[in-house]
Amino acid sequence: MIVVMTKFRIKPEHKEDFKRYAVERFGKKGLTEQEGFIKMNLLEPVNFPPTKENNTFIIETYWESMDMFKKYTESEAFRRAHQNPPPMEWFEGHPAVEIYEVIKEM
Repeated sequence: MIVVMTKFRIKPEHKEDFKRYAVERFGKKGLTEQEGFIKMNLLEPVNFPPTKENNTFIIETYWESMDMFKKYTESEAFRRAHQNPPPMEWFEGHPAVEIYEVIKEM
């Protein structure tokens, strides 16, 4: 199983805008019907002093295999999911994608 983490650094003044957008739109364009898709989590940053302010939202998607995820990235559902993104002025930079293999479930 693999976990794909897409990280969005959001400007503080747009955190609520992005949260609303993400809850309303992410995952609703065919993702759940994709072969090999397991689940998706939307993570909101939490600030905990004395650590620095956290403005990074994360979308985690879980897939049965890298091949299943790759197949999704080549699909019409993937193309539709990435149309009409949030306004660029909400972001502090480009989203980052990290992929991890699950070595043990606990």
